[in-house]
Amino acid sequence: MKRILVSALLLGAVVAAPLLAQTPPAPPAGRGPAAPPAPPPKGPAGPGPAMAIPAEKQIPLAMALDAAQTAVDHCLKLTPRASQAAVMVVDLNGNIKVQLAADGTGLPFYDYARRKAYTVLKKKMTSEDFGKLPEVVAAGRGAVLEGDAELITFPGAMPIMKGGEMIGVFSVSGPTGGNEDMKCMNAGMTKFKF
Repeated sequence: MKRILVSALLLGAVVAAPLLAQTPPAPPAGRGPAAPPAPPPKGPAGPGPAMAIPAEKQIPLAMALDAAQTAVDHCLKLTPRASQAAVMVVDLNGNIKVQLAADGTGLPFYDYARRKAYTVLKKKMTSEDFGKLPEVVAAGRGAVLEGDAELITFPGAMPIMKGGEMIGVFSVSGPTGGNEDMKCMNAGMTKFKF
């Protein structure tokens, strides 16, 4: 009988040990269960943490609104065909500071504007310049570039610069194509005066 009891106790210890090892530590007295740590936030160019943006690298809201409205207005006056474009101003973390679009703007253009801004933040060049790189041209239109499906080669986004440093991105995307997007973007960029 003793042999059976000792065997049962040993078997119980062997089974319980892994279970106890997986049990999270008890929270301190008076507190609820411990929450698992949050995953680090994603930055604009991958899994890096978001950065604190110092005051001198922040884009004033009034300036961002004025630039976006100017670009939308310019797109609507294009000839021979007006463009209902999506316009975005994003900060260094890829957060959308301002997003405007003319009535009737198609849903894909919001995503194209976002991806253009993402490309500028990650590659530190205009989306047009990225699209002209020999290795990008060789990959062909629609290819997943550098293993990153968010990168895009369409013109229409450029860095917002202050004191020689990038502080954000201005991006335009509409149905009339990259050349027209560039015209609208350039009109809006004139409003960023530092």
